[in-house]
Amino acid sequence: MPLTLPAGIADVQDLLPDAIFLVDAEGVILHVNASCEPIFGYLPQELINTRIIDLVAPADRDRTLDEARRVMEDTQRIGFENRYRHKQGHEVHVMWSVRWLAAEGLRVGVARDITALRQKAATAQGPQAPTPLSPQERRVLEMLLTDASERQIAARMELAESTIHSYIAAIFRKFGVRGRKGLMSLWLQHHSGPDGVQGKAPGR
Repeated sequence: MPLTLPAGIADVQDLLPDAIFLVDAEGVILHVNASCEPIFGYLPQELINTRIIDLVAPADRDRTLDEARRVMEDTQRIGFENRYRHKQGHEVHVMWSVRWLAAEGLRVGVARDITALRQKAATAQGPQAPTPLSPQERRVLEMLLTDASERQIAARMELAESTIHSYIAAIFRKFGVRGRKGLMSLWLQHHSGPDGVQGKAPGR
């Protein structure tokens, strides 16, 4: 059955830009806020009593089911990313923060649309480090350029926070910056002209 939230809570959660899902142990959606429509294209009532896995892009379903099992074992997971099918047919990239409420038998998931970020990362060519980055460092770098914390990056990559800290220190050293602000500044300078306008590609 769909859940009915108190009026005050319902009003507040519908103002949030992220989609909030309440899903039972079988993966059936019991509640979703109004932000599901701009992200996924569906009205809340269209998603109630449907299986959330059916919305996931087929290529991401197995690892999404694995992640759901881990949530129910670990209680909370932050930073998992997967792709969903928008109502109009295109893919939406989503980052999740999820908690399992054992007493209520519910998964509470907060979905953030990162489609624009992932598309930009796929097409943008950033400044090159004098010393090449390892594949793991490149993955960490991509997430450093978002608002993900070290803890979230560690959860996403399933590595210890100390390991992620070591990767981040190596990235800063290779780019010759002292911290995250320096790295972001380097990226902005690379993609912007002198007036803050994105520069033209070389040779144009």
